[in-house]
Amino acid sequence: MKNGEVTTALQAYADRGVFRGFRAAPASRGRVEYEFLWLTRTPTRAVFDQSRSVLAFPSLFPGIDKTTAAELTGLVTSRTRKDLPDHKRVDARRARLTATMRKGDFSLSVEIRGRNHDYAVKKALNLINEMFVELHERHPAYLVERFGISTE
Repeated sequence: MKNGEVTTALQAYADRGVFRGFRAAPASRGRVEYEFLWLTRTPTRAVFDQSRSVLAFPSLFPGIDKTTAAELTGLVTSRTRKDLPDHKRVDARRARLTATMRKGDFSLSVEIRGRNHDYAVKKALNLINEMFVELHERHPAYLVERFGISTE
């Protein structure tokens, strides 16, 4: 069961104390919706679509400007470069990342290829963490305004 593997992978982060308030709930058309507190006071949402093997983080960065979104998209697309170290690179044979911008909201999805659920979840979460670090360094005002994160 694919969604069980994604749930197990995410639950492992909660069990280690990385996430708080982890919740997984069945949704329409065989999807599973996840919600947890992680990098901000605002819950992080994720949706796993079993039929497409896609784990999406919709509206990960709401109300973001196009320039900043383009920087984040560049970061996402750079993850497949062969010159990156293994811990940063995403093997496209195992997972494919997609960044999208819709109505001012930046979303991230990972298509899980084969039985690489743990791998794909880990790579997506590592990338999201890196995006928050990038925003903290280059666009702290956005994090303060949208997520109430301290500038310190």
